[in-house]
Amino acid sequence: MAAPVAHPGGVSTATPLAARPWFKTSQRVLGRDWAVAYVFIAPMVLLLFGLVGYPLVLAFKLSFYSGIGDQVEKLQFAGIQNFINLWTDSRFINAVRITLLFTFWSVFVKFLLGLGTALTIHHLPRWGAILGGIVLVPYIIPDVVRAIAWKILLNPLFGAGNFLLKDVFHITDRGYDWMGSAQTALPSVTMVNIWSGAAFFIILLVAGLKAIDSEQYDAAAVDGASVWRRFLHITLPGLRYVIIVATLLSTIFTFNSFTLTYLLTQGGPAGATKIYTIFAYEFVAGNRYGPAASVAVTTAPLLFVLVLVLGRYMMQTDDQRTSGDNNIFWRSLMLILSPFALLLKGLLWLFWGINEIVERAVGAVTSRIRPAGSMPLFSRRTHRRIRVTFLYLVMGVILLFSLLPFYIIFVTAFKSKQQITAATSGLEIFWPHPWTLDQFYALFQRPFLDWYQNTIIIAVTTTLVSVIVASLGAYGLIRLKWRGSSTVGTTVLIAYLMPSVLLVIPLYGILQQMRQIIPWCGINSQCGLIMVYPSVVLPFATWLMMSYYRSIPEEIEDAAMIDGCNRFQAFWHVIWPLTRPAALAVGMFAVTQAWNEFLYAFTFLNSDKLTTLSVGLGRMIVGDVQPWGELTAAALLMAIPVVIVYVTGQKFMVAGLTAGSVKG
Repeated sequence: MAAPVAHPGGVSTATPLAARPWFKTSQRVLGRDWAVAYVFIAPMVLLLFGLVGYPLVLAFKLSFYSGIGDQVEKLQFAGIQNFINLWTDSRFINAVRITLLFTFWSVFVKFLLGLGTALTIHHLPRWGAILGGIVLVPYIIPDVVRAIAWKILLNPLFGAGNFLLKDVFHITDRGYDWMGSAQTALPSVTMVNIWSGAAFFIILLVAGLKAIDSEQYDAAAVDGASVWRRFLHITLPGLRYVIIVATLLSTIFTFNSFTLTYLLTQGGPAGATKIYTIFAYEFVAGNRYGPAASVAVTTAPLLFVLVLVLGRYMMQTDDQRTSGDNNIFWRSLMLILSPFALLLKGLLWLFWGINEIVERAVGAVTSRIRPAGSMPLFSRRTHRRIRVTFLYLVMGVILLFSLLPFYIIFVTAFKSKQQITAATSGLEIFWPHPWTLDQFYALFQRPFLDWYQNTIIIAVTTTLVSVIVASLGAYGLIRLKWRGSSTVGTTVLIAYLMPSVLLVIPLYGILQQMRQIIPWCGINSQCGLIMVYPSVVLPFATWLMMSYYRSIPEEIEDAAMIDGCNRFQAFWHVIWPLTRPAALAVGMFAVTQAWNEFLYAFTFLNSDKLTTLSVGLGRMIVGDVQPWGELTAAALLMAIPVVIVYVTGQKFMVAGLTAGSVKG
């Protein structure tokens, strides 16, 4: 034990903690700031372990048991039989095939559409920011609102989509049930997913384009490079990091998606849209939690690899996270993935070969039609006008595709029931005559206001908890030096990307057990839902705050500590005021995530009085007879708060989403 230090006047004090030998030794082993860091990250680690880590372990354990129920002690140990049954089940193999097709085409088209839209917005001379913000609206609207919009838009009897295809463009000869046909259901669901997710690519790619130095384009133009060559050799290389991160994130999100497809088709017709998450949830609905867990666990290796690759790229912006790039684990992973890398390189080589042939052919044809030295067809001013007009026309088509579903929701909400079902002409479909509030009166006969109140309480409480815990945890991960921060940071990313269908199984069992201890805080309670919602919100909130903390110069904090502040004082008086805009953005994302969440509320709540908005509307959608007027009225009222949040904080939300994703 350290001896007391004698001071003048006979006062004796203990040796400061930082001067004690054992503490200095611990700093060499655990890192300079380990003691303070552990205090900052403790709430985050406890919540993530309790809501993500422990449930993942339970899910893995459940996958080796069979029977009815989620309590392991009441089930029979089956070993790997659940996995054998899966891979010999044609329904599961078909679900995997459908999931891969759905993911590939969704991500591929979202990337192309997002890149084209981002380039259009970037080159607009005016209104680019405003029009770009409008295009992003489908991304922030709840899944249940998206589902209502497209189900009524593609309705075979009175849908505006069929009217346009049949009576305006004359592409079809009758109204098709796009969601009800086995041949068209998967393409239709894929299209809706593209519509809702392309904005994610647009946000990141627009930010990436702004980060490319315009002088590179000027120099290439002086050297005679065509627009296409400038795109290939400047734009794409400049966006490489953004494209990789956005594609990996979108692939994981799309692969794990559940709500939108479930609300549109419930996996039908005849299993045509039964992706693996819906296949797993059907086991959950039948209380067969062992097979359900085995479905989710089977896909975990693929997700784990994607998350590791994503984590490598996203952590490269921090020096602490590049020190282990060449470790044996990463080299082994790259060796396993080498066949896919070779395939990708082969495809790129093929692309460049075809591009060279096409460029030479086009150049030869152009030189014959217009020999070198010929006068240009248009003056520079006329050429610019044609170019700008074309850009605005393209933007108009994109806006129409983005906003038409919302317009249909808006006008349908103010129609009578007879107007909705009897509409046959364009005027009747696209404009109420007369306008009426009947649907809102009918909606308020349901417990809709209770649903609204429940959603507000749950979303606000979850947001407050998540923002506070994320702010502390992210500070400990980014600003403090301690061994293991890189591993914990990667774990946060993994927790953010884990499929909800994997966590819902063990969380259900945990809430059931909790209800026996605390009757008012378990299954079918607001308290229980508030307890599990941070598993949806907290990882993403922490990830965003980590990106913000990286952008703050460390010298500011060092100066505060030189002036006598300790770490906690420096955080509260110096760093926290600088990150309040970041906390606002995180809070906006958190409240919209909690507002939009469907799967947990759908699974954990069975009381109509405790139901949230997304579940209340969702149960109206999947019924045999849909009250379209009430649904659109409810969708409109549900979307309004989200749109207000987005319009109010669009600048912060876009900055938050792009933070850490446009560097490299």
